[in-house]
Amino acid sequence: MKHIIVVALGCTILAICGCSSEKAAEAPQQIPAITLSAADKEKLAAFQKDMLSVGSLADKAVKLAGAEVKNVIMGGKVDLSSILEKAKAECVLTGASLAQKAIPAALPPEAKSLFDDGKSGLIAANKAYAESFDAIKSFAADRNPLVLLEYRRKSSQAYQLYTVAAGKFKTVMTAAGVPQ
Repeated sequence: MKHIIVVALGCTILAICGCSSEKAAEAPQQIPAITLSAADKEKLAAFQKDMLSVGSLADKAVKLAGAEVKNVIMGGKVDLSSILEKAKAECVLTGASLAQKAIPAALPPEAKSLFDDGKSGLIAANKAYAESFDAIKSFAADRNPLVLLEYRRKSSQAYQLYTVAAGKFKTVMTAAGVPQ
């Protein structure tokens, strides 16, 4: 019986501390300098700002849910289910909003490809964050510490997707000479 408790406690500590098998970040892809008019640079900067503002909505939802999970782990009482549903819905809505954003037409094909890949990565990151909320909801219901591993896996996957996507956006913005 003690062995089971020790294993369960160990899994909980690993999940909470964030131990995972994350891969090292890839070197950013380099593209040649992009020459754009001042108007196209403004459009590109507006596109970046728009993408980041949409992403910050999901970020707020993730932080809110994370704070509430910590409260539940410490023994607090909250209506976690409704908070998680709101956060999950916000992530899904953010992904749908990102899918509708049009990539600026003035970019060369390699830059458009990077932007398209980055946009797809942001959408996938929001989907993974939404799925991580299901794991939190399951933990809140069952109090099974092993479910936190699924949460950690999905959360790490989302973070990695977001980081790669942000790197692709940064590569294009740097090549175009647009301040970030």
